[in-house]
Amino acid sequence: MLALYRCGDVPGALTVYRDARAVLDEQLGLEPGEELARLHRAMLDRAPELSYLPPAAPIVTTPAPVAGARPTVGWAVPRELPADPVTYLGRARETADVVATVTAATPAAVVVTGAPGSGKTTLAVRAGHAVSADFPDGQVFVDLGYRTSVTAGEVLARVLRALGVPAADVPENTDERAGWFRSLVAGRRLLLVVDGVTRAAQVRPLLPAGPGPALIAVAQRHLGSLDGVRRVALRPVGAAQARELLAAFAGPERLAAEPAATADLVRICGGSVLALRIAGARLGRGPGTPVSALVAELGDGRGRLDLLAYEDLSVRASLATGVAAVRSDDEVAGRMLELLAARPDTPVETAATQLGVSPQRVHRALDDLVDAHLAQRTGHGDYQLPALVRDYAAELAGVPQVTARTATNRRFDPLAA
Repeated sequence: MLALYRCGDVPGALTVYRDARAVLDEQLGLEPGEELARLHRAMLDRAPELSYLPPAAPIVTTPAPVAGARPTVGWAVPRELPADPVTYLGRARETADVVATVTAATPAAVVVTGAPGSGKTTLAVRAGHAVSADFPDGQVFVDLGYRTSVTAGEVLARVLRALGVPAADVPENTDERAGWFRSLVAGRRLLLVVDGVTRAAQVRPLLPAGPGPALIAVAQRHLGSLDGVRRVALRPVGAAQARELLAAFAGPERLAAEPAATADLVRICGGSVLALRIAGARLGRGPGTPVSALVAELGDGRGRLDLLAYEDLSVRASLATGVAAVRSDDEVAGRMLELLAARPDTPVETAATQLGVSPQRVHRALDDLVDAHLAQRTGHGDYQLPALVRDYAAELAGVPQVTARTATNRRFDPLAA
């Protein structure tokens, strides 16, 4: 144990202890002696005296580990990636960017960012499967669910357990967890995919400290304070890709038979991969249902988000999660979102007065909404909400759907007097 520890192989040293404990228990029914147990605790605590060999240091003998019993990373080789999606919207360039970053870049870290329902998780999982052979030491998948309350310490504990560290052995201190994590993965070909990140602090300790491990973080925000990472932003899908995704569910013949209705359906879905998947699934469920019938149900705006839900998929739920994450960090941004849905042409001074904040604070709130892909900055310097975001924000604000849809082409001008 001492030799492995002093060579920098902390996981190997801890594995020897585990194997010794197992042999003693199975063959003699005994627990390790106090000397061995004390050495184990000192290694867990990263005791500084272990780096030096005292003149009268006792020699600790342990049973040799069984050949092949020591796993490559920690005490387990995780294979946690969800299933590779069968129906996948191209995004070939973005996928290639993620693959290139995690396999070649140093540090090998990338943030996949985009609006709710843009297909961020699907792309990250597809990229993870594409490079899985390059990471034989394992793939860890952690879903934070866009909960702002999740701390970096909790994320580290989850990852350490995935690597086989018993829950009872996970250090209490976040810094110690981070140090142990770095020791475990140093030089190892391990891929981490963390979904639902809301703030940079949640994944900062997971950034690769050297060659070997790689990180894919899926976030609604750009996580701009993370240094040295590549960012791959997913834009709303274009009409051609939208039709391709619909055709995968409903069949190309049905779409070709109703080109005008298909174009309307693509427009209603607003470039959202999730909305397109749900619309395609609804069409696929009823082969005899014309595309125009679904468009008629969705077209008037009343109850649109009710219809854009199918089994466990829901545009409203996706938007609710994304908006809640922003509101928990910036209450003014949440209120500004509702104001944009109700009165997109409200001057910035009026908005500041209504919200009881300064005009500068309104600008910061608008920037937060843009960073979270809940608002878009136009070439004229004003702001507007994507169609489905506007529908959900109108629900929050209690704005009648007809009024909200009438405001489709109006934009919030922060410079208006």
